[in-house]
Amino acid sequence: MLTKQQAKERIEQLKKEIDKIRYAYHVLDKPIVSDAVKDSLQHELQELEQRFPDLITPDSPTQRVGGKPLDEFQKVQHAVPMLSLTDAFSEEEIFDWQERNSKLLEDFTQKVTQDGYYAELKMDGLAVSLVYEDGLFVQGSTRGNGLVGEDVTQNLKTIEAIPLRITPSLELIQKAGVKGAVKIPRRIEVRGEVFMTMKVFEGVNQEQEKAGLPKFANPRNAAAGSIRQLDPNVTARRKLSFYAYDLVTELGQKTHQQAHEIMKLLGFPVNPHNQHCANLTEVVRYHQKWASERRNLPYWTDGIVVVVNNLDLIRRLGVVGKAPRGMIAFKFPPEEATTVVEDIIVQVGRTGALTPVAVLRPVLVAGSTISRATLHNEDEIRRKDVRIGDTVVVHKAGDVIPEVASVLKEMRTGKEKIFQMPTRCPVCGGVVIRPAGEAIARCVNKKCFAQNFRRYLHFVSRPAFDMVGLGPKILKKFIDEGLVKDPADLFNLTEGDIAPLERFAEKSASNIVKAIQSRKHISLARFLYALGIQNVGEETAYDLADHFGSLEKIKNASLEEIEAVYDIGPVVARSIYDFFRDKNNLQFIERLLKAGIKIEEPPKKQAQPLSGLTFVFTGELASLTRDEAKNLVRGLGGDVSESVSKKTSYLVVGANPGSKYDKAHTLGVRLLNEADFLKLVGKRS
Repeated sequence: MLTKQQAKERIEQLKKEIDKIRYAYHVLDKPIVSDAVKDSLQHELQELEQRFPDLITPDSPTQRVGGKPLDEFQKVQHAVPMLSLTDAFSEEEIFDWQERNSKLLEDFTQKVTQDGYYAELKMDGLAVSLVYEDGLFVQGSTRGNGLVGEDVTQNLKTIEAIPLRITPSLELIQKAGVKGAVKIPRRIEVRGEVFMTMKVFEGVNQEQEKAGLPKFANPRNAAAGSIRQLDPNVTARRKLSFYAYDLVTELGQKTHQQAHEIMKLLGFPVNPHNQHCANLTEVVRYHQKWASERRNLPYWTDGIVVVVNNLDLIRRLGVVGKAPRGMIAFKFPPEEATTVVEDIIVQVGRTGALTPVAVLRPVLVAGSTISRATLHNEDEIRRKDVRIGDTVVVHKAGDVIPEVASVLKEMRTGKEKIFQMPTRCPVCGGVVIRPAGEAIARCVNKKCFAQNFRRYLHFVSRPAFDMVGLGPKILKKFIDEGLVKDPADLFNLTEGDIAPLERFAEKSASNIVKAIQSRKHISLARFLYALGIQNVGEETAYDLADHFGSLEKIKNASLEEIEAVYDIGPVVARSIYDFFRDKNNLQFIERLLKAGIKIEEPPKKQAQPLSGLTFVFTGELASLTRDEAKNLVRGLGGDVSESVSKKTSYLVVGANPGSKYDKAHTLGVRLLNEADFLKLVGKRS
């Protein structure tokens, strides 16, 4: 399991990469990775943010729909935002989605039982909006950023599947099952997907190749590139297709299925494979059917869209972030591939943990070439019976880190070798032990280079001393040249030490020294985190600093006193206690202090309005971020925890709550909605 700090660093990496991918795809029409890779990154980010909701920031890709429109087209303001969908990759996630909705609306279960769900194949193309006035097609636009799109009317007119005129009437609408009198509005909006069939895609790429132009990466990109260019003649030659999926205008429809019937009667093509499902069990069967049969379709699809059929429920469920709660994209399983384990090597982490890694014969999985996959630990290798020389199935399973899913034992030849975990560290040759009850083997040599190097990286990282500019290459150079023996030596470096090194000029040497020296003042919590104590992440470091108030008190604390800190259990307490009983660690701290490190102790606790109260947060808050809410509590003397227990005073419940909500109910913990929480802290402050 990731620590909170590891999750924070991973989230930052994911946001940066997803933004780069989204910009290349949506703004430049030049994809740099496959859709499956982007989906895997997006899904991992969503999962991490669900596990650590206080790490959600306004700039997260999950909080917005798409990229900005291209400048070449006129802008179109969408009367109703064109929203994106939340992704699900498993049956469990689909049923969790239903459970969340049932908690939001008391009559949800009753209405869903009555009207069911509507399942549609998720077309792999470009979403567009079509506007008709007095029956004539007058404007077509792309999604853009969800609020403002691009006017591509002339290009869309070249697609024969899109009617240039519709003739809505009461008689026609009533054929779809609409009851009572309905006033036909002058303006009607329909939304759908422009896509390219595989056959057409192959022909387009052949033309691109003949013309000496780059090929399109996939049909989706080809469709987007065909719509989002300035010459309608080019669009016409591309022979694009279109399926309608949403009727925005109110024409008396009560269900999503009814909307599809109306669109079909008006002359819009709708996907013939779409299906009404009485319940989620039928949805899952629909998903399974097309997961296995999608290769037979003439176009690309990467999943299904599951829609709450009752339109009133969809409206009342509302929107979370930039996605409607009443709809969800149920993606097909990630790509898998078979390859051969050519070797198993062992990596050494900063705590000495040995992690076995499979060296694979390179294979393409989910749009990227994989040559290594984690095997986690010795127990996992034994459980899966992975051997050197085995033919294995590898996948990403919604994660960017590939792993070995299973072994094809029937492919064995008898030449495969059983892997043995080394008894000596592969880096330093030190003794390796595996403590009783633990799955991880560790190198116990405190001078192991691999451990020390990773300690340096941890020490200078953003949540610790935050030494900007000290990357892995520079640190390794310092170590190789003997300039530093431990991180404390960094503070004694001078420009004269660095400048003579190869590829280091006086200016860069000066910048590095300044970056290091500017970090001599540090809060107690960040200092504790920087020490790299096993099992101590950012939150635990903060709790320790807040509870004891000084480094000296923490050093002298008994095991019982450490265990008394809220949210610190026996295993973590033992790690902290043992760390401060190790003379090498104490000497390291002393060297840091002698190097001029000034530790800023937290302000002394005084009796405050929320003193003695512990708050836990779940779900998404609308008016402030999770970190802002936590700081409000701490500023008033309260405590914040990541888990619900009998000691919890309040659970603050935002939109889309997680499992903490159920646990709080079970334990009888008092619940606060966002408004009540703001009143509570507002009154106290």
